[in-house]
Amino acid sequence: MFLQGLLLAGDTSAENWLKALLLQELPAQAYGRLLLAPGAKAPVAVQQKGKQVCSCFGVAAPAIEGHLLQCEGSSESRLESLQKKLRCGTNCGSCVPELKRMVRSVLPFRVAAA
Repeated sequence: MFLQGLLLAGDTSAENWLKALLLQELPAQAYGRLLLAPGAKAPVAVQQKGKQVCSCFGVAAPAIEGHLLQCEGSSESRLESLQKKLRCGTNCGSCVPELKRMVRSVLPFRVAAA
């Protein structure tokens, strides 16, 4: 079962850590009733995955960089591979300019090692 929506009411200071928890699809069992507690600080530490690049699918920079290190070919084919594998840049498209920049700056491991 997947959560399709969430409405915060009253004290919404928990938005940042709840959003990270949901977008990163982290297990929520450790939180239990603490998920309902107000507060800007998570009651249990939430490990961040790095800078989020794609908001639609919650894809962070380390995941993109990791894929690009293993991906060879032209810039276009590397971007296409990234979109197929991680789905980033396939919904609203607002992250595509950042993805293209990352494709140009993160060289495949074999090329970088040569």
